[in-house]
Amino acid sequence: SSGINAEWPLRPGAVFQGVPERMRGRIWRMLASLRKAKPPPPNEQSYDELCDTSSPFKPAIQLDIGRTFPKHPYFQDPEGEGQEKLSNILVAYSAYDPDVGYCQGMSFIAGILLVYLEEEEAFQLFQNLLYKYDFRDNYKKDMCGLKMRLYQLTRLVHDRYYSVHEHLNTYEVTPHLYAVSWLMTSFATQLPLQVAARVMDFVYLQGIDAIFKIIIFVLQVSQNEILGLKSFESLTKYMTETIPQKIVASFEYHTTEIFNLDISTDLRDLHIEYKVLHEDVSNANKTEFLETKYNLLQQQSKAHTAQIAQLNRELERYRSEKRSTAEALDRANARLALVEAQNTTLIKENEWLRCEVANLQNTTTLEPHFKNGSSISADPLSLAGFG
Repeated sequence: SSGINAEWPLRPGAVFQGVPERMRGRIWRMLASLRKAKPPPPNEQSYDELCDTSSPFKPAIQLDIGRTFPKHPYFQDPEGEGQEKLSNILVAYSAYDPDVGYCQGMSFIAGILLVYLEEEEAFQLFQNLLYKYDFRDNYKKDMCGLKMRLYQLTRLVHDRYYSVHEHLNTYEVTPHLYAVSWLMTSFATQLPLQVAARVMDFVYLQGIDAIFKIIIFVLQVSQNEILGLKSFESLTKYMTETIPQKIVASFEYHTTEIFNLDISTDLRDLHIEYKVLHEDVSNANKTEFLETKYNLLQQQSKAHTAQIAQLNRELERYRSEKRSTAEALDRANARLALVEAQNTTLIKENEWLRCEVANLQNTTTLEPHFKNGSSISADPLSLAGFG
């Protein structure tokens, strides 16, 4: 610990600036030790004994570790040290915590830890992450933690980026389609391992709130692009492929901006709201639960009333604009009718003038001509050519 403090001062700003690769494992352990939360229950068996347990989850674990960081040299060899140690950690945890056992996604978290720590240290830090950082509920059989966090994410996007929320909903692109792996693996399935480790720096510093901050920030800077996509396929591809690329870029330029986002209060309130809505309370707290639920329903009612009032104002404004448009159209039609009438009159006058000019020209042609003071005989026969 003294070495860490001497070489790398343990303060949030230091994590923001970067964590040295060679010290990352030790720094994670120190951050976990400083977290004020209930620690995991003590092991009733040694780590080696847990590894030797005949776990019913071993076949699933063996299947998944071959797909965990398949491009990383440490985990590529099926007979290699990386896959063997990763299997040991996951088998040991399934024996240590039978209520959770093993769930897909756990291998990526354990794999990141194993890159930076010795095997048993990685196991201990994995225990801390699941218990002290509330990852454990993500992996339970009913996935209660994952369901609650998907609810939190849905509401956060709704409240902060309503147009994005509605647009994604229109094409049925919900957080269940794109955010499950983000929450289950801290983005590790879609990011280079080095970037996934950087995410883990902030998870150990700020808890699972860090995952939400990353998502909220990237959605914020991607709003226009998301709103420009008009199909289920294009939106799903964007959310699952382009968003992770933007996360990689964001860590290069926006680390401080991301992790200074203030969403902790929102997440806490949404956690309570979720529990209230799902009546996840004991009988001992029934009165408090009912009061909380009543207050929540009142808040929702006020919010709905405000939304209805806003919609009514928008509707009245639309009707007023429609009336104004109709009146303007009537005036334009009246002016058009007047112009058309004037045009018809001018056409008639023009035709009359043409006739008058033609008559005048004819009259001029037939009019008597005088020459040298004598006149042409006005005898009709002479005029007719018979004179």
